[in-house]
Amino acid sequence: LPEGVTEIGNSAFSGCSALETITLPEGVTKIANSTFEYCSELTSITLPEGVTEIGNNAFSGCRALKSITIPAGVTEIANSTFKDCGNLTSITLPEGVKKIGDDAFNNSGLQSIMLPEGVTKIGTSAFMDCHELTSITIPKGVKEISEYAFYDCWRMTSVTILDGVKKISDYA
Repeated sequence: LPEGVTEIGNSAFSGCSALETITLPEGVTKIANSTFEYCSELTSITLPEGVTEIGNNAFSGCRALKSITIPAGVTEIANSTFKDCGNLTSITLPEGVKKIGDDAFNNSGLQSIMLPEGVTKIGTSAFMDCHELTSITIPKGVKEISEYAFYDCWRMTSVTILDGVKKISDYA
């Protein structure tokens, strides 16, 4: 994409099933809802440091996506951002992330994830059906683990919950 692009709109590349890689120029600050949803062959994407917002379903259904680094300015992993990303085995979240949205990583291939200290809420079904996830540490800033957050993570062998959690919901 050319320099000068600052925002990529809703569903801009949604359903581009043959799209394999894309490099976003510096200056992009927003990736809207469903921007790359169902780009099933997308294996690689570079997010520039200026990105501060990633919308709902932005990468949902990107089955071939293997890894991604979220820039420091992002404060929320929105609802269903990486849902059904079966080959997404790792992700790096910056310290500024405060919320993991509903279904954010539902049915992804995550094997491990480090939640930064700033996270305060883990949304409904956020990691549901992450069958490869074996362990997680809930940082001390988390106040709430919503319902079904880790439901059906059947390889999970270790959960460490640090001080601060006030609510662990049903089927979490």
